[in-house]
Amino acid sequence: MKFSMLSTFLLSFVLCSYAKYATGQDLLLKKITLKIKSENIKSVLTEIEKNSELKFMYSPELINSSRKVSISAKNEEVSKILNRVLQPLGIRYEVVNSYIILIRNREGDSLYIPELNSLFNEKVLLKVITGSVLTEEGQPLQGVSVTAKGTQIGTSTDAKGNFSLNVDESATTLVFTYVGYISSEVSIVNRQTVSIVLHAETKGLNEVVVIGYGTQKKSNLTGSVSSISERDIKAVAITSPDQALEGKAPGVQVTQNSSAPGGGTTIRIRGGNSIQGGNEPLYVIDGVPVYNDNGNSGASLNGLSSISPGDIASIEILKDASATAIYGSRGANGVVLITTKRGKSGQANINFEVYHGIQNVRRKYPLLNGSEFAKLVNEANTNVGSNPVYTQQQIDSIGVGTDWQNQIFRTAPISNYYLSANGGDEKTQYAISGSYFKQEGIVLNSDFERSSFRLNLDRKLTSKLKVGNSLTFSHSMSNRSSTDGFLGSPGQVISNTLQISPTVPVYNSDGSYTLQNISGGQLTDNPVALAKDSKSLINVNRVLGNVYGEYDIIPGLRLKVLVGIDGVFQKGNNYLPKSVLSGFQQGGLASISNTQSISWLNENTLTYDKDFNEIHHLTFLAGYTQQANRTEYSYAASRNFINDNLGYNNLGAGSVALSPNSGVGTWGLTSYLGRINYGYKDKYLLTLTGRVDGSSRFGVNNRYGFFPSGAAAWRMNKEDFIKNLHIFSDLKLRVSYGLTGNQEGIGNYPSLALLSVQNYVLGNQISSGVGPSQIANPDLKWESTSQSDVGLDISFFNNRLSLTADAYIKHTKDLLLNITIPGTSGYSSALKNIGEVENKGVEFGINSENIAGAFKWTTDFNISFNKNTVLNIGNVSQIFAGQTANIAQNVSSGIIEVGKPLGSFYGYVTDGVFQASDKIASSAQPSAKPGDRRYKDLNGDNKINDNDRTILGQAQPKFLGGITNNFSFKGFELSVFLQGVYGNSILNANRFELEYLSGTTNQDRDMLNRWTPTNTNTDIPRASVNRPANVISNRQVEDGSYLRLKNIQLAYNLPENALKLAKIRSLKIYVSAQNYITWTRYSGYDPEVNRYGQDNVSQGFDYGSYPAAKTILFGLNLGL
Repeated sequence: MKFSMLSTFLLSFVLCSYAKYATGQDLLLKKITLKIKSENIKSVLTEIEKNSELKFMYSPELINSSRKVSISAKNEEVSKILNRVLQPLGIRYEVVNSYIILIRNREGDSLYIPELNSLFNEKVLLKVITGSVLTEEGQPLQGVSVTAKGTQIGTSTDAKGNFSLNVDESATTLVFTYVGYISSEVSIVNRQTVSIVLHAETKGLNEVVVIGYGTQKKSNLTGSVSSISERDIKAVAITSPDQALEGKAPGVQVTQNSSAPGGGTTIRIRGGNSIQGGNEPLYVIDGVPVYNDNGNSGASLNGLSSISPGDIASIEILKDASATAIYGSRGANGVVLITTKRGKSGQANINFEVYHGIQNVRRKYPLLNGSEFAKLVNEANTNVGSNPVYTQQQIDSIGVGTDWQNQIFRTAPISNYYLSANGGDEKTQYAISGSYFKQEGIVLNSDFERSSFRLNLDRKLTSKLKVGNSLTFSHSMSNRSSTDGFLGSPGQVISNTLQISPTVPVYNSDGSYTLQNISGGQLTDNPVALAKDSKSLINVNRVLGNVYGEYDIIPGLRLKVLVGIDGVFQKGNNYLPKSVLSGFQQGGLASISNTQSISWLNENTLTYDKDFNEIHHLTFLAGYTQQANRTEYSYAASRNFINDNLGYNNLGAGSVALSPNSGVGTWGLTSYLGRINYGYKDKYLLTLTGRVDGSSRFGVNNRYGFFPSGAAAWRMNKEDFIKNLHIFSDLKLRVSYGLTGNQEGIGNYPSLALLSVQNYVLGNQISSGVGPSQIANPDLKWESTSQSDVGLDISFFNNRLSLTADAYIKHTKDLLLNITIPGTSGYSSALKNIGEVENKGVEFGINSENIAGAFKWTTDFNISFNKNTVLNIGNVSQIFAGQTANIAQNVSSGIIEVGKPLGSFYGYVTDGVFQASDKIASSAQPSAKPGDRRYKDLNGDNKINDNDRTILGQAQPKFLGGITNNFSFKGFELSVFLQGVYGNSILNANRFELEYLSGTTNQDRDMLNRWTPTNTNTDIPRASVNRPANVISNRQVEDGSYLRLKNIQLAYNLPENALKLAKIRSLKIYVSAQNYITWTRYSGYDPEVNRYGQDNVSQGFDYGSYPAAKTILFGLNLGL
């Protein structure tokens, strides 16, 4: 769990591994002193060799020994001396390792020529290898180093990407290397021609990253941006793109609300800013903004699950104000840019990817078996003077009873199929794909499946006009078994599984389902009946995409017009049958819901990009955008069915029709945006950004808001005094400040006076009418977040070791909160801008290439620290959690308090149990009995009441992070990904039920150590039907820290000679294990849990949540 120690060890190891790293390029920068007068060139080169570690290789015919050279240099770089000596002679040089190879200065000459025979003074048998090198886009790559492996023989490609190389007859392999590209080795056995494609490095300084409304070289970024590559996305089997962010980017916290197939997530970028508004980031998918509102329930469906992860080329996370201000009123929570794959010119590439796997529950709760539970029931009754429920003969016959967890958990398959084709020519590029994904849940009758189709096209109509589109169609179906229940609510599989008595069987003798019915207890639904017979189906059809046109007005000036759409059509079918208690009481309950949400977007941007004398670089962006949404919904239900056969297929079969419901909501956003990027000598960088947003959601007095930001960066490695240190490949200091807003999570009409349908009694009958339900607030405006950021980007050893560090302060004010207003107004509350929240933090990312060559080892590491503090919540000091998190006697167990972080837990502090020798009558709990739990009297008034409650823990972690190690050797690849959080708490409400000791529900096995007159040395109270332990306390608040082996994958890539025989481009087979090892002290199913989803005041709760699965996958990637 000690990430700090781990990062220190990693950094020390990597630095040591580079202690002796030096190449010819490094040696050329060495400074020497030289004074030669009228000597031949050979003598000059010999003298340079004496004063440096360089070695020269050349053909004797190349050097004219009669030509005399004079040179004087004092503390001058070797490279400058060579240029002064060789350039007048028409000689150039190439660097191979620590050798300097001299060649004639003619374009297209090979690095080595047949005169090698005389160079080595022996006869060498040579063969000629010719070929070409292309980029992934099909463009020729000039200057690629091509060498015969194990020798110094090599050449470089010409302007057309072609090469010709004379090699020893015994040579078997060519090595291709080029800065910014992944090195490649190719066999030349029985071959005379070789043509390959080099793939760009993912972390080079020249890497182009996506930013809002454009792209930018990574080296020129002034804001804080993290990138996740296609490789990282593919490494783990995920349902939706947001899951790919977990543990991969500094400052990004991802929590799986529910591990049910298709379940939602909660994502916080640099902490939560809002109490009542939304805290989720804005997603922009191929230019179309999407807000992923998973709702305030772990059982909610993930809105991003309709996007196939296989279609994604990259994900960028915009974190500071400089990066997010271009999205104005929706940038305060960070922005996630998702870019899908596009076609590239060149030969068509067809890819087929498939994996199959099996899933099992990671762990199970240790519960009492049948006979142990029966004994506890008897004890709970006899301790209050009642008769025992079970006889000893009955206890003996019960034995271990029913293991309900074994009944509802299953081994579940998971599979994915993905087929894609991309290619094109200079004018037209295409990318087309189709996918099918199915995941059966580890709980009976829960599953998720998705099918999708994507078409991305780009067409150059003229030399100035280009058009294209990005378009996705998807269909998903989620079978939501009744899991993730609210405390005390009926019909929840997981909670009922934990609580139902193990003394009863699954079925009665007549084949019907049993119900728990023990003396003094409550009727409990049979969890098997709930899982198998209840229905909760959600079908979603979605179309997401855009069409665009780009016109180059003059060189450097481009106009782009984009029209986008996001249409979501969702239908829900639900049925509670008579075989479960909650359905039996209503004679069966069926419902149908329909939601249709359509967003459209129009963006018009003008971009000017120009270099001036290779000194000044200017990029200017101006734009006007519009986005609008219309959402319609309807709901109908009925109950009291003759049988369970029809259900939601015929609501008319229910004799009692329930009140239908329907509605419509709209919102709109109009925006003006601009950004200026300026660079001076690629050394001093400046970014100014501004956006004006006009939103229909806010009051007439504050409908428009301005969101500016500014950032500057200094590439210190470009300064001579830094260059001369010969330490840094890159050294950049960044500073930024800006203002962003938040308008999510408050509905569409928060500023308007609203009317609603209300019932009243007239003439002894209930009648309906319309009455006021919300008071108007014409001054309502955005929540406003100001953010300051200081960052440092450092690279060493030709970018083989990179470090990114950021420190930030975010201050959010004008929080949108409901406040209590006088009842004389006719309203109980009103929404106003009041309150403040602050986030402070630091984050680090380290990327290293630890070992290069045939065996390669790379490491990606990130760690983030964030402190969240509530500064002001108006004229109150506390806000209690809503009804969703009220546990035990309707007492709020979640709290927001000034000076504390969002998501704190509130309750009593235990102080052991009372013993017979204690003076109970004079204590703060005079009615207690020996063996009852004792609570601390925190305010000292000798009473235990609400005033003795205190904050017991926080859901916010102290730090979080992840580390990935990738190893490769001769076609084999091993990837190990660890992810974790530290310092957060979880309120495990399951323990509230499983430590009740009343004999009404099953209990945790720890309750075997309960207090009895003969077992007094324990902190677990006695059993009693009077429920002596019925309040939330520190017993239910646990350490939620964990470190998880999130994924380990072993893969093998088929070698090139085998690929050639099979006539395929690539073949990779792999096996991976996910979530197989988790180190944690948390006693629940899984420490990654967030029962109430995006509810900001109820974070970190666990009650009946769908457990996480451990998964084994077998996969294959085929390229044609």
